[in-house]
Amino acid sequence: MYVLTLPVLRKMLHTAAVDLKDNVQYLCELDSVAGDGDHGIAIGHIADILKSHSEDTTIATMNLLLEGIGDAFMGVNAGSSGPLWGTIFAGMADGIDDQQELTEIEFKRMFAQAKEDFMDVSKAKVGDKTLVDAFYPAVSAIAETEGSIEALLEAAAEAAQKGADATADMTAKFGRAKNVGERSLGHKDPGAVSMAIFFAGLAKGARALFFKKQRLFKNKLRTNGGCKQ
Repeated sequence: MYVLTLPVLRKMLHTAAVDLKDNVQYLCELDSVAGDGDHGIAIGHIADILKSHSEDTTIATMNLLLEGIGDAFMGVNAGSSGPLWGTIFAGMADGIDDQQELTEIEFKRMFAQAKEDFMDVSKAKVGDKTLVDAFYPAVSAIAETEGSIEALLEAAAEAAQKGADATADMTAKFGRAKNVGERSLGHKDPGAVSMAIFFAGLAKGARALFFKKQRLFKNKLRTNGGCKQ
């Protein structure tokens, strides 16, 4: 799949929403180590917004879909996750035109703009034990990987997971977690983990549609008796 269509983007976002919702309790438990334990609640709201918007087929373009999600995230009132995720999605919307499909080049530009917009509002860097430890490596993987959009997302998901895992060996420099110092060592940052779950969900959604397309193609060949000379 070298072109990402609006229906496929909806499916990818929906898959990510389901995975995030399934991990709400786990994220609350992670956040209770160094935070106030409400990160999972915020991500639950984010998942609900993702799901509802991805199911709304009246939204005609990718730009409007992402912009609407970003605006809705800004209204999530549990910690800083809503505004931070809202900034990312607003940046994704800024990175594309009012269109219904994206090439891999446009897909890369969309995430590059999301990172640029995020850097305008956050001073966090890789190594600070925040969602940045998953988000920035994922965006870099997208930029550096060649191939289909599935390949870009697989690379992003792997990079985000590695980044999230690495936060277990870091001390926090932002948010409430910075107040507990070394007590957060040995525990992953919930913001980085939720971002890794998001990218894994995007990749899973794209992968499922790719394999569905393959099955349909093989079934068509069998129906037609294969290639004819």
